[in-house]
Parts: sequence; C-alpha cells; structure tokens
Amino acid sequence: MTRRSSSPEPPPDTTHGLPPDTTLGGTAFGVLLRSLRRTARLTLEQLSHASGVSVRALGDMERGRSRGPQRRTVDALAAALGLDGEQRQRLQRLADAGRERGAPAAPPYLLRTIPDFTGRGRELADLEALARGAGTRAVVLFGPGGQGKTTLAAQAARQLAREHFPDGCVGVQLHGMSDTPVPAAEALVLLLTALGHPPDRIPVDPVAREAVYRATLSTRRVLVVLDDAADETQARPLLPDAEGSFVLVTSRRPLTGLEGVRRIRLGALSGRESVTLLERILGTPRAEDQAEGIGRLAELCGHLPLALRIAGNRLSSRPAWTPARLADQLADEEERLGTLVAGDLAVRGALALSYRQLTAPRRLLFRRLGLLPGHETGPHLAAVLTGDDDPVAVRDALDLLVERGLLEEPTPGRYAFHDLVRLFAREQLRAEEPSPPVEAAALRMADWLLRSASAAGRWFEAPGAPEPWPGATPAFAPASAEEAEHWLSTERAHWAGALRLMFEAGRHEEIVHTARTLYWFSDRWDTWPEWRTLFTYGLRSAAALGDRAAQAHQLNCLAWTYSVGGAQYQQAEEHARQALELATEAGDTGQQGWAWTYIAGACTRLDRPAEAARAAEEAVRLFEATGDRAGQAVSRRVLGSALRESGHPEEALAVHRGLLGTDAGDAPGFQEFAQAILRHQIARDLLALRRWSDAVEAYRAVITPATHGGTDRFKAQALTGLATALEHCGKTAEARTRLAEAHQLFTAAGDTAAAERTAASLGRLAARTPDDHEAVRSGTGRPAG
Repeated sequence: MTRRSSSPEPPPDTTHGLPPDTTLGGTAFGVLLRSLRRTARLTLEQLSHASGVSVRALGDMERGRSRGPQRRTVDALAAALGLDGEQRQRLQRLADAGRERGAPAAPPYLLRTIPDFTGRGRELADLEALARGAGTRAVVLFGPGGQGKTTLAAQAARQLAREHFPDGCVGVQLHGMSDTPVPAAEALVLLLTALGHPPDRIPVDPVAREAVYRATLSTRRVLVVLDDAADETQARPLLPDAEGSFVLVTSRRPLTGLEGVRRIRLGALSGRESVTLLERILGTPRAEDQAEGIGRLAELCGHLPLALRIAGNRLSSRPAWTPARLADQLADEEERLGTLVAGDLAVRGALALSYRQLTAPRRLLFRRLGLLPGHETGPHLAAVLTGDDDPVAVRDALDLLVERGLLEEPTPGRYAFHDLVRLFAREQLRAEEPSPPVEAAALRMADWLLRSASAAGRWFEAPGAPEPWPGATPAFAPASAEEAEHWLSTERAHWAGALRLMFEAGRHEEIVHTARTLYWFSDRWDTWPEWRTLFTYGLRSAAALGDRAAQAHQLNCLAWTYSVGGAQYQQAEEHARQALELATEAGDTGQQGWAWTYIAGACTRLDRPAEAARAAEEAVRLFEATGDRAGQAVSRRVLGSALRESGHPEEALAVHRGLLGTDAGDAPGFQEFAQAILRHQIARDLLALRRWSDAVEAYRAVITPATHGGTDRFKAQALTGLATALEHCGKTAEARTRLAEAHQLFTAAGDTAAAERTAASLGRLAARTPDDHEAVRSGTGRPAG
C-alpha cells in the first residue's frame, strides 16, 4: 500500500493534522467563503464592491492568512452573497472559531482522552481487530446519550493511531444532535484541510470534493473520527473506500442505512466498572472505606457513564461530602435528574437533545411510556397508553425510539427504559401534558391490564369462571393456556402495578374479580412476590365493598402467600385465623375449610403438630360437607404431614397412599400438581420410618410437576431427602452429588437459608470417616442431611 511519503501532496504535520502556517478557523472559513463566492458567480472585486470589504482582506480570508472576521464583517459578506439563515450561521460559526483560536495550528476536531478511562475492554478489542484486519474500513459506535461514545472513540483513536495508522489521526465534530448539523460538504473541507490539502486546491463542487477526499484516504493509513453523526446522509460522503484508511463514527443512531460498516452498540457499564470509575475519579484517599456508598451511588446512576462522571465530579468538588450523602440525594426520584448536574454536564440535557428531534406523536408515546408500572412493554400495551388502535404503527414508533437511543430492546419485541430515561420521560409528562388526559390514560392502561389478566387467568380456572368486564379497549385474549401463561408472566409487573391505580379509582369489584380469576394460576408460580400485592389489594377492595366472604377468601390467599411463598408461618396463621372468623360470620363453609387447612400447615411448620392435626381434621370434615374435591385432597395431605410430624409416620403413610389417584377437582393442571406433591410426602413418610431403600425408590419416583413453573425449590427438597436416604444405604458418592445439585437449585431459587443448610450438610458429609459412614448405615449414627 502506498504511504503518505509517496503522495504528491505536501506532507502535513501529523501531530496537529494541519499545515503549520494555517489556522483552523481561518482556513475553514476561507474555504467556505471561496465556495460560496464561486457558487454566487462573483469575483473578488464584485464581492468587495457588494460587501464593502477590501479585495486584499477578502483574499487573505480565502487563503487562510487572517483570523476569523468580526460579526459585522460576516453580516456584510452574508448579505452580499444572499445567504439564508443556516448558511449565515455556518459562516459565523467558522469565523468565531478562527477568532477564538487564532494561531497556532490545530486539527479540526481533536478528541481528548481522559486519564481515568474505565471499562469497554471488549469494544476496544473489537475495534483493534477490525482496524488490523482487512475488509471493514468503517465502524459505527452507537448508543443512547451519556454512554461515553466520544470518550471511547478518543481512547480507541489514541491506541489505534499509534500502532496501525502511521499517517495520523484527524477528526471532525458533526454536531448531529444540534439544530444545525455540519453538512457533509463542510465536513469534507475541514477534513481535507487537516489532511494537508491547500485551501485553494479544494474543489468547490461537493462531488469532486468527495472524490479527492476518498482518493487521499485510499493512499494513506489515516484514522478518521466522525463524532456525533446525525444520520446516514451526513456520514456516507465521509466514509472511505475499501482500502487504506479507517473511519470511526459515533452516533446515537445505528445508521442502519450505511453500507459496508460494522456497528458496535454501547450500553451501560457493569457494576464493577461503574464502581471502578467512581473510585478513579475520587482517588484512593476519598474512596477508602466507602465501598457501600460508592456501590449505591453506581446503582442510582444506572451505571450510565455520564451520570457516574457527574456524580464523581460533584464529589470531587465537595471534599466534605461522602458518596453516601450524594446517594441519599439521588434516592429521591423526582430530584435525581436535577442533582445529576455538574457545570455544563447534565444527564437531562443529554436526553433532551434526542427528545427534541422527535415528532409530536412520538414525543407523546415517549412521555406516556413513563406511566408504565413495570420495566418492559410490548406494542399492545404502549398502544393503550396513546389511544392508538394500530399496534403495528406503535411498534414502528417504538423501534424508532430504540434507534434514537431513548429506548432499549432487551429481547425482540420488548422495549424498556433506562432508569434515568424513565425519570426524564415522567418529567416531560408533567411539564407538557395537563393532568386530566394523563390520568385518563393511566386508568385506561390499568383497566386494560386487569381485564387482560382476568382473561388470561380464566384458562386456569375450573369451568364456569366469570368473564372479564367489558371495556372501551378490547382486552388481550390469549388463544391458548401457553399464551395466557406467557402473557401473565411477561406482564406481571404491569398488572400488579395497575392494582394501585384501580384501587385509587374505586374500582373494587374489578380488583376482587381479578384476584379470584388468578387464584388457581397462582399455584403455578407460588414464589412470585406479585401474589401478595394482588391479594392485599383484593382484601382491601373486598373490605371497601363490605363483602365478608370475599375478605375471608383474600385473607386465605394471603395466608397461602406467607406460607408457601415466604416461609413466614406466624403471619400465615394470623391471616388464616382472621379468615376463619370472617368466613364463620359470613356462613361460608368452604372458606372456613381453607382457613383450617392453612392453620394446620402453619402449625406443622411452627412445631405444633398435634394442633396441626386437629385443624386438618376439621378442614377435612368441612370439605366433605361441601363436596370440594380440591379442598379434600389438600386438607387430607396436610393431615398426613401433621401426623408424621407428631410421631405417627405409619398413619401418615396410609393417609398419603390413600390419596394416590384420587380426583382433586377440575382446575386445569391441579391434579398433576397435587399428585407430585403427594409422592414427595410419601417419600418423606418412608424416610421418617427409616425404610431407607423404599425411601430411595420413592424419591426417585417423584416427578416435578410439568404444569407448574418455579419448581427449583421442590426439586431441591426432593434431592435433599434422596441424599439422606442414599447415605443410609451406603451410597455416599451419589448422596454428595444429589446434595450438590440441591445446593445449586436452592441458590437459583433464592432460598439462602436452605442453600446454607445444604452447604453445611455437604461439608459434614465430606468430613465423615469410614467409621462414621458405617455407623450411619447401621442406624447408630446421624446422617449429614
């Protein structure tokens, strides 16, 4: 490849990127002035006569021998040339640059590296590989505002130019996010000047100018940085051909229309990188013993590089402040964006640049998305917020917000805010829209969510479940149980968040209806925290309606959440006893039966097995009276467990085996679920009877219910019991394997206490001697589990 030393052009100073006897402002101003004069078909003398500026002064300007002229001179030239507002502004900007800088020479745009640059190792490695390889000669670094694209470009330029581009590095700030981006033709003037072309040899015709630029890049190894590109039209003329130089473009948009480029998207820093950046900004003395405050600060900044930089700079300017103090200020969501300001750096300002470029309908969509209770959304819910009846058009608008860096797309078809962008959207909503339409949109969204949740929940109810109430916007109507379960899972933060809005609007009947229709579905994902939210609002709404039976039902549901979902058995018993009292007053035998069932389960866990057995017997009696098959199946199973824990494992085994194959009601999937739990209880009964081989066989027969999600804890409990039985059978190696599997599952399920117990059991099992194993096998020693 031909190097610059063999180029016919005089070699420029590679340190600065300009010939040493020119100035940035004067040269660029002069080139543009000459181009405008020739376009107007005026000679120097004619322009001098029309503007009142001497021919000598005009010649010095065009040749770059004078600093930028004063505003009155620019105004006179603009009037004489008949320039419009944008052309006048561009000419004035270059004149201002010339006056500010004067001499000595400088590149058109020299990116500044920072000493505390942190992270982006993968992106730098990718850029290194692309610059070193053949084929790709342009890369677009894109991502939302504040992600540090320019900072990364500066760091990459410093590293890459040193090793791969002996002919230097030049760049131009394209001002893509401003109201007047630099036109490609003007950027070409700046770049050609930096590459050493005398101003009087730069073609006036933009097409010819582009050809000279590409020819120059093809014969050199130059790194060109195009910072803050607005769109493809601005960037395309500045890209190189397939050989020679390399162009690095930064933009908030992916510039998907550009051909033959690679794209690298920048997201937030990792948690560790965010902390490291703050520590580097603060310095070692300030960062010592501040790990908790710095970590909290990084979280509140959303790991956004700009926000982290602002937070670090604010702390640096206030020596008496600790990271914890600033974190306390940022904890207030309504004040967070106002706090994230340091001099001319502001997160709000960076986001406003992108927001201002949206059309009015897309601004409306962006603002209304701030009403969402959850983190992600799809087109249908977004359409409900705007009142648009065309989800396809809304999806296209969401895609555009992603392209503009205002939304993220974590998975195909799902759209999410960065935390700070969400706060900005809510700010704009408060500032630009009156309360009535905003409140109406929020309630419309909440109504749609609960109607949709009820429609999905009906797939898991027994036949005859009531239809959701009608609404102006048709609810989501799943076509299968799988689709219903997917929707309820995906949108659970939204429908749970809608409960507060509906409650404040006095929509109590709808809330109770939703709680009832999701009753059986809740068994499938019993650890979801949203259940406690749902049944708490269900209880409050039932109380507002004065419906004691409904209150009893919701209290029983809460007892279930505290027991199954939270292992808070004291609270479970308290709620169940309140339910029993209200159900008795209302004469609701069925809810009395469920209350006694939950009381029995809580008492078993609270080491009161005799009391648990009596409660379970009462539940069985009541369910037999009502003919509730599901209630009978559950209460009898609980009775068996209470008998086992009270020292009667033979009776427990008989009760549990008697339930195998019995009908547990019509709720879809409940029969399979009940039988799986029952087999687990039988295995536990055999373990209590010290029938080790039978217990191993029974545990191996336990099948995780396929109809229910979130079964990691169920599997882990079965594996723990199996490990105990295996150890007593002398199969120590397999027992260790099963305990290790159980530990992983407990950890994945977030059950820290169970994971710690399993880890301790693993440690004891690993420490056993051969004599210990023989004692356990013979029944005279204690097993590790």
